[in-house]
Amino acid sequence: MNRSNRPLLVAIIFVPVVCFGQSKEPCFGFLLKGDVTSVCEGKTSQITHRGDIENFAVSDELSSLAYTTSRITKRGATLASGPTTVTVANLKTGTSKQFYGARTTGVVSSCGKMLEIEVGSGGPTSTDVVTGEILSFPPYVFFRCSADRRVVAGILPDPANGNKHGDLYLGVHPTTKIAAADDVYPHFFNISPDGTKIAWFNDNRPLCIVSLPGQAQCVDHSAMSDPVSVNNSGEVLVADGTGEGCFYKNAYDFSPPRRGETANDECLGIGYWKLGLKSIEFVEPIGWNPQWLTPRTTALLKKWSAQQPGSR
Repeated sequence: MNRSNRPLLVAIIFVPVVCFGQSKEPCFGFLLKGDVTSVCEGKTSQITHRGDIENFAVSDELSSLAYTTSRITKRGATLASGPTTVTVANLKTGTSKQFYGARTTGVVSSCGKMLEIEVGSGGPTSTDVVTGEILSFPPYVFFRCSADRRVVAGILPDPANGNKHGDLYLGVHPTTKIAAADDVYPHFFNISPDGTKIAWFNDNRPLCIVSLPGQAQCVDHSAMSDPVSVNNSGEVLVADGTGEGCFYKNAYDFSPPRRGETANDECLGIGYWKLGLKSIEFVEPIGWNPQWLTPRTTALLKKWSAQQPGSR
């Protein structure tokens, strides 16, 4: 997401130690300076050693990691970029494959798969980058679903304007309206693996979660980006503006400015929120593209990482 038009906020903030709820999925991953990083039981591990990863997803069900890279070299009004490369790694066998996605902007874990995110207005299908399976839940033009695909949330087309999206609904066949079109960004909503929680936001709208069949609760946010990740306990991870200024070397490498550097945009950190919290709390001061992980999958990631060239 390009946030270059947002005002730069430079402030000193305190990053609290957050006590996670009684979650069955206490581990999570995120991107830090272009690499996948995991946090589990208080231990932080660098999983990849590339420095150029722009988006990633992990599938517990498929025991796979997928990440995207491209030739983006600048951040701001002008971006120089080439075709996106999608790399998919089997965490059990260590094998991997690559393909080029001319319209691919990222990958997201949903429906027990890792779905390709495409630029543009979207369409009625989404491809699993691991198996190549094409998923479709018409009439939705964007969708997310539970791991068993029995619960589906999706965005309908706007009947009055084909260039805009409609409301967010629940149901394999749309039955329950979850949020109005203006309240949700098409690619960034998500659903928990068991299908009981749905989280969403838009640039100028609050971050919200509904624990079905209850009522939605929301919280304000700053310069939020990337899909939300929501687990079965209703805990949400997001990439949110921290209020501090960061120096961006490029789109994926940013940190508080050192001597000789000047902050050129707001830092993104990993925010944590759940029902009952009055505000988003930061669990990592720098990072983006967060995702909940299981301890089992985190262990597979660390084992896979140790077998890769350049690991240390």
